[in-house]
Amino acid sequence: MSEEMERETFYTDFLFVGAGPACLSGAIRLRNMIDDHNDAAEENGEEPLDARIMILEKGSDVGSHGISGAVLDPRALSELFPGWKEDDTFPVERFVERESMLMLSETSGFTIPIMPPEFQDHGKPIISIAKFQAWLAERCEERNIEILTATAGNHLLFDDNGQVIGVRTRDFGIGQNGSPREDFEPGADIMAKVTILGEGPRGHLSRQLFNKFDMLSSNPITYEMGCKEILELPKGSVKDGFVYLTAGYPLNGSWGPLNGTFGGAFIYSMGGDRVAIGLLAVLDAHNPDQDVHYMLQKLKLHPKIREILKGGKVIKYGAKAVTVGGWGCMPKLYAPGAMVIGDSASFLNAARIKGIHLAMKSGMLAGEAAFECLLAGEFGESYTKMYKDKIDDSWVRTEMEVSQNFHTNISKDGLPIGAMKYGLSKVTTPLFGASSIVKAHEDHSGMKTLEEYYGKDRSERPQFTKPSSGRYTDLEYDNEYIVDKLHAVYLSGSTHEEMQPSHLLVADPNHCVTTCREEYGNPCERYCPAQVYNIIDDESSPHGKRLQVDFSNCVHCKTCDIRDPYQNIRWVPPEAGGGPQYGDM
Repeated sequence: MSEEMERETFYTDFLFVGAGPACLSGAIRLRNMIDDHNDAAEENGEEPLDARIMILEKGSDVGSHGISGAVLDPRALSELFPGWKEDDTFPVERFVERESMLMLSETSGFTIPIMPPEFQDHGKPIISIAKFQAWLAERCEERNIEILTATAGNHLLFDDNGQVIGVRTRDFGIGQNGSPREDFEPGADIMAKVTILGEGPRGHLSRQLFNKFDMLSSNPITYEMGCKEILELPKGSVKDGFVYLTAGYPLNGSWGPLNGTFGGAFIYSMGGDRVAIGLLAVLDAHNPDQDVHYMLQKLKLHPKIREILKGGKVIKYGAKAVTVGGWGCMPKLYAPGAMVIGDSASFLNAARIKGIHLAMKSGMLAGEAAFECLLAGEFGESYTKMYKDKIDDSWVRTEMEVSQNFHTNISKDGLPIGAMKYGLSKVTTPLFGASSIVKAHEDHSGMKTLEEYYGKDRSERPQFTKPSSGRYTDLEYDNEYIVDKLHAVYLSGSTHEEMQPSHLLVADPNHCVTTCREEYGNPCERYCPAQVYNIIDDESSPHGKRLQVDFSNCVHCKTCDIRDPYQNIRWVPPEAGGGPQYGDM
């Protein structure tokens, strides 16, 4: 569509993009500071500050795209809402009463009764991240913070000096051929003095900002991908708040760098008789056939796990990329007129598998910096830089810096050596300061070809029951306990308007059925957790096959954008409101 068409223009002072914990917390902190300032100004007979705050959310509702393994460290929450425990509206599922680590081999396992300090969660709240986001959104609305749902940011707007001045939202009603449908509506330009990006991992607008200002020059952001399910167990099965973390099976070779896959799993109880289970694995894994959804089904068949989930039926499913590089892979956090917060900026501590509290605090500190900009009437880079200064002076840096090389060291050296280096950094960092940041690599460069991984004999490759089925021959699917990908997509609630262009842009589809098929065996058919990519027979194609992109299945995990070995796929926002409906996730 023409970028010169007439568009509506809206004006706000502060624009947050993404209604996750980072942006919602940031907007609340900013509004609280403005209100406190105005209360003092009224007492002193001074002019109050007049400021408008808006939040854009691409999902149909706040929380519809929210997914996390949500045992919450409440540190940031307690700063923002000191009385949250006494608030009857706070959406806690349970509090952690018991926890343990399970070490699994293929057929057996044993329990470590004492959790490592990083993983100790006793007394912490177990939450649904989607419900938590909805609760924070209600707190925003109480403060007259405007939230625009089903509104996807498509382009950053810049002035003649290169300063960010807002966001253009995605056009609505574009047909499959790129022409406007009858219901076409052009996107709007939302102008802001400061734009704060908290879109989650691999953010679309964040990428535009990073590229324009070369904000990833130190290290690329690195990722894991997680699949998560919620199961309903027989009535009366779940009696307390519990957490299990697992290591080992079904992740192959996770103890060493040679063909290894680092990751782990979690299981925790929720309200009623529901239990959540999820498995995460690095996206720089050497294995070209890595399939986290498949591994999650294998994990559920382990006797130790079946014992915990006995009688359970999967009622909800989702998947998401997770930033794991932490402090060592953090981009530059500010630009003229803009800041980046939450998962978009790698605010997760991989050594603890925790990030919600860090995302919230990053948003709160960005809100404080935005308030300082408002007081000064200055919104350029010399003022947005205050956000980074506040991060450096906060407990965020204290927590994250000690583990800044945790993921990179494990990726390079394997788990034992990486863990040893992390243990050493816990001792040396408080005494001598953090060691230098280890150079990381783009995740897609870690994948090996079929021949490099399997050798010439590829008999060990997991086999599908038939082409494009997504089902494996070694699993029996009942779509109650062991679910295939298509049924999992149904359980995610994901829907998209199908009469629109695909939001998964494949630069060269022919490459998929030639070079990629020969060298890597079309890993997109495996790593996609929603059966989006399928190589199908096509007699009209010169190669006898073609790539079919079923974009309506997409759950917005961004795995394809990150892991494709040729970087041939790019995720962009679909028509706003499309995507998963996670609800309880």
